[in-house]
Amino acid sequence: MRLLREWFFVIPTVVVCVAVASAHHAFSPVYDEKRVITVAGVVTQFKFMNPHAMMFMDVTDDSGKVVNWVVEFAGRLNLSGVGWTAESIKAGERITVIGNPTHTGSQRMFFKKIVRADGTELLPAAPQRLTAVEEERRQRALQRNQQK
Repeated sequence: MRLLREWFFVIPTVVVCVAVASAHHAFSPVYDEKRVITVAGVVTQFKFMNPHAMMFMDVTDDSGKVVNWVVEFAGRLNLSGVGWTAESIKAGERITVIGNPTHTGSQRMFFKKIVRADGTELLPAAPQRLTAVEEERRQRALQRNQQK
């Protein structure tokens, strides 16, 4: 009977922990991966932090009203792994952001690419890592072919 009482408390605790953990990492309940939008404006703040880096920017809408947008990124660890720092995006910088909007249509999006005023681009960690892995594989294949 005592064991049954202990499990009565353990099982709900595990269920709650799993739900909280999966909710944090879920992309599709918040962002629409099937749609991509473009927003241009001026950065007001960039927070290089975990669990997700965040950027705030002022965007002038079609009516001329300035609206604050929030752009969510991968976490600091993922971004720093491909060279990002807290100085990668600066307040006052005019940029264009391409990303996935929310399902609700709020002024929030998930970052896919940033294009600076000079045309340079900032990309998320995943494509950069994939390119690096592909280059490493290509180099190994060249070495194998040279050894034959």
